[in-house]
Amino acid sequence: MMKSSLINEIFIMRSIACLSIVFLHAIGIGLEAIPAENIGANTAVLFDSINVFLYFGTPMFIFISEFLIAYSYRNKPIPDNFLKKRFKWIFLPFLFMAFFYSIPYMTSFSDWGIKFLLNAVIGDFHGYFVLIIFQFYFLHLLLYKTLKRAKPQLVLGISFLITFGYLSIFNFTTALNIPFGDYIWDRFFWVPFLGWAFYFTLGFYCGFYYEKFIVFLDKYKVWIITAPVVSTFTLLFLYHNNILIEHSSKRVDMIFHTTAITLFMFYMVRLIRNIPSTLVSISQYSFGIYLLHMFYMNVIDYVYQLYYPKIFGFLYIVLLFLFSTFLSVATIHYMNKWKYGQYLVGKVGIGTSTKPTLKQEPARTPAHGSLSKSS
Repeated sequence: MMKSSLINEIFIMRSIACLSIVFLHAIGIGLEAIPAENIGANTAVLFDSINVFLYFGTPMFIFISEFLIAYSYRNKPIPDNFLKKRFKWIFLPFLFMAFFYSIPYMTSFSDWGIKFLLNAVIGDFHGYFVLIIFQFYFLHLLLYKTLKRAKPQLVLGISFLITFGYLSIFNFTTALNIPFGDYIWDRFFWVPFLGWAFYFTLGFYCGFYYEKFIVFLDKYKVWIITAPVVSTFTLLFLYHNNILIEHSSKRVDMIFHTTAITLFMFYMVRLIRNIPSTLVSISQYSFGIYLLHMFYMNVIDYVYQLYYPKIFGFLYIVLLFLFSTFLSVATIHYMNKWKYGQYLVGKVGIGTSTKPTLKQEPARTPAHGSLSKSS
């Protein structure tokens, strides 16, 4: 596979992105399930704010995915089996999960068939992220030569305007009176790559100019450390003042927030000498956790609603988070012991590199442009 093991920091970032998605879903389900008198107004507002804060997870995954591809193949050609491998290890589990999550809709064959097609073709379940990633796989193959020759600041600026403009349409306007207009405005706009283009180009240039990216982080560390505070304040101000009320990673302010969190995290995790083994494991199982956690949350919530509706307060959110993560990991672990299991729930990823990241890669970067100019 790719030399992602050379960038040990990515293991922590992938783990945090994964856990943030699981935790935000736990909060969303938990706040709906817990009786108001069992949690309290202030605690509910706190968890609601944390929920909004955590939506950086999905766009960060896009950054990580493109970062690793750009870094791994910057000095060598992309292999012929690039898409084939990703179809086997990523798209087949996605298709299986599209089927799996359509099972509750089997009240009739036509209802099930429609739901399965919606899941598989336009991502009508939480696995929609895979369809976004595959668009960027194709775009990388199509555009990587052009991106390598282009000026980073120009491409980043254009992709930012595309993403900002696209999301603004759906954030600040109501659905047009067209067929399926409500569905497009409510959900389908999530899938086209236009809403994620900036994270793709940011990941590309940070990976392609990796050493210059590290210099950039050190040079502007004060701004990078401060940025998440500003982005979080802005995010919550807009949310609690009913300017942007959506719980979504597709908010326009999430562009700034995700970028701030990503750069901050990349800077901070480089200071960690020994990566905790738990985070390495979460990183290795992250794709399967992403696919499976909602199933276990729904099962746990069904049992909770049926038998224990008033026992827990906010601890129910923690229980949802911990048990759904653990059960997902256990399922992936045992399914991967079966030779076909990895095609259903995802493959267990590689481990970390045993050598320090920066010393493995000589201070040799492509001569085309400079990442620091893109600031």
